[in-house]
Amino acid sequence: MPTITYVRENVQVQVAEGDTVRYPALEHDVPVYCGLYKLGNCHGNGMCGTDRVAVSPSENASPLTFMEKFWLRNDLKKNPNMRLACQAKVFGDVTVETRCK
Repeated sequence: MPTITYVRENVQVQVAEGDTVRYPALEHDVPVYCGLYKLGNCHGNGMCGTDRVAVSPSENASPLTFMEKFWLRNDLKKNPNMRLACQAKVFGDVTVETRCK
């Protein structure tokens, strides 16, 4: 089973292979939505682009989806590990850096 390590929150979670980064984060009180986006988001459907996280190594996660390429087009220029937590599926151990405090 892969392990997701949420760096800022110092939380480690074992997940089933193919799980997204978002659901285990929410289940363990790791914030993936900042500010008002906690209330106003698409609930994991990849339609709002508000659950941005950095996932590494990228080889242990699914390829970027179309929606991620759309929402993250500017962020990816600065950090190629940026992902939407709801779209990034895990296939090996990863570390996740959230943006919320």
